[in-house]
Amino acid sequence: MREKFTLMRENDLKLQGEFAQLEEDSLEFLDNYRLYQKQSLLSPTKSKINIYNLSSSINDQSLLQLTPEQLSIQQEKQIEYDKIIERHKQLIEITTIKTNLANESYDCIERYYKKLETDLQKFKMELEADYSGLTGILEKRMFINSLYY
Repeated sequence: MREKFTLMRENDLKLQGEFAQLEEDSLEFLDNYRLYQKQSLLSPTKSKINIYNLSSSINDQSLLQLTPEQLSIQQEKQIEYDKIIERHKQLIEITTIKTNLANESYDCIERYYKKLETDLQKFKMELEADYSGLTGILEKRMFINSLYY
């Protein structure tokens, strides 16, 4: 159990650090891309990034009208975008692993809790069988003590 909690914490720290870095990189990419569009005076349709397929070739008609220099810059931007999307997918995988560890830990704790409940019931039944009425007295005493603390 301790191993799972440690692994969850390590994943959490890794996730937080990478998420902060990815957020900065994404904002920087978007700012640079907007600046690129303004400086090159390209319309958004001519300078668009393919958001549906990673590393797909640029085959849009409007992109074929670009100069070779503009086309190479556009391809670099596409590659940079694909890398950011890939990093997002890696963070989702880390989050999924962390969620699975949390679910496994919850299931383990729930099993222990149910076992303790059944053991407590057996103990109460044994006490009641040996000393009739004792469990009621003990439960009242526990309730009264819990009110004071």
